[in-house]
Amino acid sequence: MRLRTKLAAVALGAVAATGGLVLPATAAVAAPDGTAACSSPGWSNRDGRAGGTNTDYVNIRSGPTTECVALGQAQASHGLTLHCWVAGQDGTWSHVRDNTTGVSGWIKDSLLNGYGSPLPC
Repeated sequence: MRLRTKLAAVALGAVAATGGLVLPATAAVAAPDGTAACSSPGWSNRDGRAGGTNTDYVNIRSGPTTECVALGQAQASHGLTLHCWVAGQDGTWSHVRDNTTGVSGWIKDSLLNGYGSPLPC
C-alpha cells in the first residue's frame, strides 16, 4: 500500500510541476568520457528510522539509478538509517546510511524492508 501511495505522490508531483502539460521526451546525452552521467538529488535526514535490506549484497549508489556508481554494499545483517525517498529509475529509492560500514547513498526501495523511508526528500 505504501508503494502505491509513493507512486501516486510522484505522479501528482510531476503533473503539478508541469502545470498539467505533456512534455516531449528528450534524448539522453552521454557523458563526455562515455560513461553514463549520474546526478544525485538533494536529500536530508527527515526520517531517522532503522531499516534493513531484504537480501545480501545490495549496492549503495551515489544516485537513484543503477547507472550511478556503487559506493559500497549493504548486507541483510547491517543496520541502516533511513533518511528520505525520491522517484528514481524504475520506482522509488531511499537515501540511507549503512551503520555497519558508514557508507551513505541510495538504495532502490524494493530492496529495503518495508519499502524504505515513508518520507519524501
